[in-house]
Amino acid sequence: MRCLSCGAETSNGLALCDLCQRKARVDLEFLPVYFRNLARWRPGRAGSRQVPGSREPGRLISGSDRVGGTLDEVGTHLVGWAEALDDDRPGIRWPLDLADLAEAEQAVSLCNVFADHLVSIATTEWCGTFVTELGEHEERLRSLTERIAPGWYAGGCKRCGYATHVVPGLTWITCEYCGATTYARDHLETILDEARGWIAAPKPLAEAIVALVDGELSVLKLRNRIVQWSKRGRLEPVRATTYDRKRYRLGDVLDRLYAEGPTQLAEPQISERVG
Repeated sequence: MRCLSCGAETSNGLALCDLCQRKARVDLEFLPVYFRNLARWRPGRAGSRQVPGSREPGRLISGSDRVGGTLDEVGTHLVGWAEALDDDRPGIRWPLDLADLAEAEQAVSLCNVFADHLVSIATTEWCGTFVTELGEHEERLRSLTERIAPGWYAGGCKRCGYATHVVPGLTWITCEYCGATTYARDHLETILDEARGWIAAPKPLAEAIVALVDGELSVLKLRNRIVQWSKRGRLEPVRATTYDRKRYRLGDVLDRLYAEGPTQLAEPQISERVG
């Protein structure tokens, strides 16, 4: 038997080789991370889409913006694969509230279901196309995230409630809707809750930490510490891209930082300017 994704011979009795299954699991882990981050950058709010077992039509808000169009396309494909899986494996239990979730949480739930049933998917006739398209979507969302939405959600504006975002290296957050500018540390709890799963290269990670953590003053020195931790096996990368550019989770770097010495988060300071 040959793998329906890469064409290699398999000996596991499945239509996907072990390597392609491993790649699919990685894509299913990271795709929803990028999807969720980008969903917070698109104009407006999108509702849920129809999923297997749902009798109510899902609302699909499409826009001309690049982020919205990409999310709509990827989300629609995920629902299509869910419908194919439900047709071939009607015994699978889907989350009861899946049809009521917002688009980002729906994508997360669908990817979790796919990951839980990947071995079963590896016995279908369409598993090769599924793995190929999954990789294409993950790469597309990752590339779009790195170009358009490198920061993270910082909660609602203190003045008007509109969603705000912080870009690593900046200490101020300006609301795109009303123009109010607030100190990034004023959003600290929300930022850290959102940002622990943020994945980046050592330099942008160091920029973010220097902006948020007391006692860390040099981006260059912290960047070099991150690289050394990785070389010594004290920090595990979550992804190695082209030319071996390793990337890490912010939460893992913070944990390593706390373990090595007395470091504390800066106290939030309320300081607001209206631009």
